[in-house]
Amino acid sequence: MGKELNAIPDIIISRLPVYYQHLKNLQSSSKEYVSSEELADLTGFSSSLIRKDLSYFGTFGRKSYGYDIYCLFQQINIIMGFNYKKKLIIIGAGHLGQALAYNKGYNERGYQLISIFDKNPKLIDLVINDIEIQSVSNLERFLENNKVDVAALTVPGAAAQKITDRLVAAGIKAIWDFTEVPLKVPEDIFLEEQLINEGLCKLSLKMNQKRLNQDGTTEDLSCGQK
Repeated sequence: MGKELNAIPDIIISRLPVYYQHLKNLQSSSKEYVSSEELADLTGFSSSLIRKDLSYFGTFGRKSYGYDIYCLFQQINIIMGFNYKKKLIIIGAGHLGQALAYNKGYNERGYQLISIFDKNPKLIDLVINDIEIQSVSNLERFLENNKVDVAALTVPGAAAQKITDRLVAAGIKAIWDFTEVPLKVPEDIFLEEQLINEGLCKLSLKMNQKRLNQDGTTEDLSCGQK
């Protein structure tokens, strides 16, 4: 299929979901093929970058035709592992954890949510999207008796490392982290951090730059003595 996963730059991996979504949307059209130039218009990436990205995994396009939309979509499904099932749990059943429980994208991407955990007695035994919330005190017992591939963390930051240590000790190899605190994990653990507030920071910076450009002003960024 191409290069080993470890040889693929993270920046290329980050663009694959963009290609996936646009190819998915194109399948509802009457088009059978799409060129790299058309994908460039849709994604905002250059056509040469798209061709280079896809070349890491194999040869997909046909000269004078472009990419077979259905075929490329299926190949990206395989590359991203959407074609095999992965069992997921959520730890932290607050507002964010409950929102994640209702995410409609799991099945399409090969995930199955099988349990939710929390320490709040008022939440335990509540049913969220057909899944009963369990006490986090049962976490190790559950992991011992059930195959779990990914754990999503939506707990308060103060509890994040302790829960992470418990997950690692129980054999979890992939953590989807929403806590926005730096977690320490062994090198063989996949840690995917979702930095929600980082997105707000980026938006603020972009809007501020546009405001300054429109006003024709600059900020005094000096840290020296006046």
